[in-house]
This record gives sequence, C-alpha cells and structure tokens, in this order.
Amino acid sequence: MFARLRNARTALSRPLRPANMCAHARAAGPSQIRLATNTTAKVTADMLKPTGQVAEELNAVGLWKPLMRGRRRKGEVMGDRNRINITSQTLCDDIMTYLAPSLERHRGCDLIDINPGAGVWSRKLHEVVQPRKHILMDKDAELYAPFLGDLLAKDGAVMVPKSGIVWTDLNNMLREHLAEQPDRSRDPTPERNDTVLVSVNLSFYPPKPFQNFECVSTMVLYQLMSSIRNSSLFQRYGLVRMLVWINDDGKRKLLPRTIVRRKRSAFEAELSCEWLHEVCGKDVEVEGRTNLRDEWINIESGFEVLRRMREAGLTPPPGRETATYKSLTAMPELAGKRLAGVERPHMSRPWRAELEQVEAEYSAWPTPDLLDRLKKLRFRDRYDTEDSAVYLDLLQQREALFKMPRGTPEFREADAAWSRRVMGLKKNASKEFITMRDNYHVFRQDQPAMLWDQRTYEPLAVRAEEFFPNVPCALLDFQPRAMHPLTRQPPGDTTHAGDMSDVMLRFWFGHSLQPAAHAMDGLWPGFGDLYGTCPSLGDPAAGGSPLVDEGQVCARAINARQWGEILEAFQNWPFRPSYTQLVGRLVVDDHDMEDGDDEAKASASGSVVSS
Repeated sequence: MFARLRNARTALSRPLRPANMCAHARAAGPSQIRLATNTTAKVTADMLKPTGQVAEELNAVGLWKPLMRGRRRKGEVMGDRNRINITSQTLCDDIMTYLAPSLERHRGCDLIDINPGAGVWSRKLHEVVQPRKHILMDKDAELYAPFLGDLLAKDGAVMVPKSGIVWTDLNNMLREHLAEQPDRSRDPTPERNDTVLVSVNLSFYPPKPFQNFECVSTMVLYQLMSSIRNSSLFQRYGLVRMLVWINDDGKRKLLPRTIVRRKRSAFEAELSCEWLHEVCGKDVEVEGRTNLRDEWINIESGFEVLRRMREAGLTPPPGRETATYKSLTAMPELAGKRLAGVERPHMSRPWRAELEQVEAEYSAWPTPDLLDRLKKLRFRDRYDTEDSAVYLDLLQQREALFKMPRGTPEFREADAAWSRRVMGLKKNASKEFITMRDNYHVFRQDQPAMLWDQRTYEPLAVRAEEFFPNVPCALLDFQPRAMHPLTRQPPGDTTHAGDMSDVMLRFWFGHSLQPAAHAMDGLWPGFGDLYGTCPSLGDPAAGGSPLVDEGQVCARAINARQWGEILEAFQNWPFRPSYTQLVGRLVVDDHDMEDGDDEAKASASGSVVSS
C-alpha cells in the first residue's frame, strides 16, 4: 500500500539503529537514507565535478578553486564564489515541457533576467518567449561575458553590469529600459501584466548570511513577495510573473508541505499568489520527523495532482519522475477515492524502515541484540497503531459534529464531550493529534489552503550534477494575484491598511497554536468579541469550524478568505487602535515569535539592498 515509504529519502540525520548493532547486522545492508538538507559548510571537491561543456568551462575559469590563506593570488579570478549556475541543457529542455504552454502568453514580452550567469537557462527562456527586450543584469558581467556572447548578439538583448538584487540599481534599470511600461502601482485593483516576465537566480552555496537572514537569497525572496503587496519594483507595472531559482533548502519557507512549516511567509504567499509552483527540485520523499503529516493526505493530494496533469496533458519527461509520482502511478486503484479521514492515519516514521529491516535481519540471523531492538520497535509500532485509531475516531467525530444542527443542546453537549476527549489525551498524543487535526483541516476544504496541495503538476526531479557547483536547486514559478484591498500598501496610501495587516500577521503567526478567537483578542483587547462577525471562521464550507475549545480553528489553520474577514472586522471596529498604537503594542513582543525567519523578515525593508 505505502510503496513510497520503502527506502524513503528523508531529512532525518540521526542513525536509525544503535551504534552497538552487531557486525553481522551492519553488514546485512544499511537503510539507504539521504539527507534532504545539505549540512556542508563549504564547497568541497566532490561538488566541483563538471558534467557537460558549460560546467567544464566554468570549472576552467578557476573561480571556485580553494582560496589560499592570507593574500589573494596574483591573477586570481574575481567574482561571486557563492553563485550556483544551471549548466544542464537537458534540464532546461525538460522544464519547458511543463512551462512552455503557459509561457506562450508572454511571447514578445520584456524579459528581466537577473543573475543569468553562464546563460543556459536564459538562452532557453529567450528561445521560448522571444522577448522584444531581454535585459540581463549581472554584477559579474565581465566574468560571464564569454558564455553570453551569442545571447547578447540577439535583437533586443542588453547586459546591465549591475546587481539586480540591489534595488537602487534595479529601479534605475527599470526607469531606463522599461520607460514605455505604464506605472499601475496606484490602480485600486492590479491586473495581470503578461508583457513583463522576470527571471531571477538566487541560488548561493555556501549560503551568504546577511543581517538576521541565514542567506541573502531568503531576504531577497521576502522582498520580491513584499513588492506584490506594495506594488513596487517590477510589480508597479501590474501583476508580473516571476521565475525564481533558489537553493532547494529554501523552497519550504514559501511552499511548505505540512501545517508545522506553514509560517507567516507561506501564508503571505497564499494571500498574494494565484499560484506558486515548484517546477523542479530535489526529490525528497519524506519530511523531517517533526514535520510529518498523514500519508493518506499526501496520497489523496497527489492523485488530485495527477488528475490535473492528465487534464492539462502533462507527463514528466523520462528520468524526471519523483518517487511520489512513481508510487502514485503504481497504485491506480486508489485514484479518486476519499482517503484522509477514512483510513487510519499513517505517518512515515523513520523507525518503520528500521523495524522492517531488523525483522528481516533477525529472521536470517537471530541475536540477542537484534531481539532486544526488535522488541522495542514492535512495542512502539503497537502503540502507534493504537494512537492512530484514536486519532481517526476523533477526526470522524469532528466531521459528524460539522453536520449537526448548530445551537441545539445536543450539539453543545457533543462539542464539549469531543473537547474533553482531546484534552484527555496524553501530552505527546495530544500534540500529535492537534497537528494532525490542523493538517487535515487545511487540506479538507473545497480548495486546500496550502499552495502545495493546489499544485497543478508534480515537480521534476533534478540532479546535483546539473548545476555547478554540484548543489541541487529548485525553480519556483510565482503568479501574483490581486490581493484583498486591506492587505495591500500601494504608494501614497495613508490608511496604513497593508502595514497594519503586516504587523498583525507578525503577531498572529507568533501565536499560531492559539484558537483564532484568542489570537484576535491578543491583537487588541476586546477584538476577540468580534469573532462571530467573521462568518467563515465558523462555517465548515468556508474552511471554518462551528466547534469551540479544542475544536475551534487555530490561528495557523485559517485561510486567505478568513484573514480578509478578520481585517474587515478590525477596520470597522469602533475601538480600533491607530497604526502607531498597534505597532507599539504588537512589535514589543518580538521575543515571543516562534519563527526566527519572521523576526529576520521584519528587518528586510531596512537592508542595504533596499532603495
């Protein structure tokens, strides 16, 4: 049934078996576990193995050779040693089997190409969209000039030897080269502008720390997202599509696959994007052990994606199929079925692979050490089975309560009984069920709340050798949408509506486990009393819950529509504080923030890359 769980690649870094495992057991064949994140602090020799002509030419440049201690070598190549280049023409060709149909509407556009590097991706993008202008921005233009000669010889192509992620330079370029594009930043409802397309390479290794950010690319990505809300940068011309290459590790911040990782940045992406697709990336099948969700949700979500792919006529090129895609196509009998909340929850726990292996090893060669470990694993498996049966019953009771007439004594009694049962769970089981409840809640909506579950195709699998240095990267496809008016902060707006939404979200996701009514009251005393004026919060058909206490929607599980209603209630509240008062109350509690990235994000607007 769960074919995809065998030999699963995982983010787990701890060993699956104790160090004192007998020699025979170790020799029997360890589990093949690969890391989802790269913990190496520097580029190693293994990452500098060129594959293909472009990679060999980049390697010959000598930029990535280890630096000598002390002074720079005479004649040493100057350039950004942290940059990662896309070097595989085959990868770019395969990507276009997914993107080419939707890129057709951009044919003849103005293409802004930031950090093109060796130009393999830029050349392919130019071929597909045939831009009237192709404006390349790269501070290392001289270094990459030998790679870009044929591209720059094309009509409309020009190189601006400035950094495209220094906003002063970018804004100057926009004023000079896109002067004919009308400024639509003050339009009350922005519209999509297909005559501009943006491509950015933000892939760096090792990560380049900047201020509170683990990598400058994370900060730039946040600012690109903020430009949608502020109608700044190229978003001043309308809703402009962005194709962004980023380190594979960074994609989960905006495109999480579980409620645990659905932080403020991911929610803002849901507010501001019609879609956010992972076009390609590293194939990691199992999330870290603290970030799991019910496999039945993953399977049901995956089959919905396969349905959308069939309708769009999309099929991954051979060799680009992810493990998820392969396992889904191997069990077609489950397609179209309601699985999550029907089948007993199943988590891809790391010890399951160990249990299977130890069972086989003990059968082949029984030893006291193996027997001791086997007993512990079987004990854990039995308790996990019992817990999951309880979780399923609670989820099904919750759904049954949603269908009962509200306001009746029977409903109130059943609601209270359900909450008592949840509160009666042991500590670890309670935490696990709350996570399972919220994962189930954001998925089981007419349109799943998380962008990952809205995807129209499975990502293509990339290989490290398709980049130089050999560090796998991901391509994200952003299509901005017209945001709720109270979440926007266009130029000249003195109401501070968008700024207030931003400050409120910062507090909200710092208290993400609170029930929504409590989180509302935390925004400003008394505001929680307006919970009932936000109808979607209590409506299961709109992603809400009519239950109270343990059954109420918690802060991290709300959707974009519900946030819009909360903002409207706040704006219409007679006791609404001023923007200055709100900032003074909420920003003081920075130390309460659960997500360090959000604290760093707050400083992004003051960084040196801002104009």
